[in-house]
Amino acid sequence: MTDLAAALEATALAQHLKASRWTYPLVNAGHILGLALLIGAVVPMDLRLLGLMRRPALPETVALLRPIAATGLTLAATFGALLFFTQASDYIGNRWFLAKLSLVALGLLNAALHPALADIPPARQRAAALASLAIWPAALICGRLIAYS
Repeated sequence: MTDLAAALEATALAQHLKASRWTYPLVNAGHILGLALLIGAVVPMDLRLLGLMRRPALPETVALLRPIAATGLTLAATFGALLFFTQASDYIGNRWFLAKLSLVALGLLNAALHPALADIPPARQRAAALASLAIWPAALICGRLIAYS
């Protein structure tokens, strides 16, 4: 695994990201934008599932916010992978990075288990929402802690 990490760090892309005055900050900004879209869409969807928001109706809420969450996740993952290339050797052994990846996988599993949110029983909707409200912010926090370890 360390050989692969070193190979990723040696790529022209990783070297460009490290050397460029503008590329790395722009990629980092893209990652943050993705996180903002993801969390910004997931939280109101979860609040609606918990019954803390009454309008719009659940099907409309999900139809509006799920594509935004998916776009945010795609941006965060894409730009996050580019950031990973620059310090892959450090990240693969970082407990916060590994926790973040585990939480993202758990968040994706939670979403995959509930594809038709409007069609599941209310108790299961609330459980999915509570899990989501715990998982995604925890992943975000773990991501921030990477820089401090």
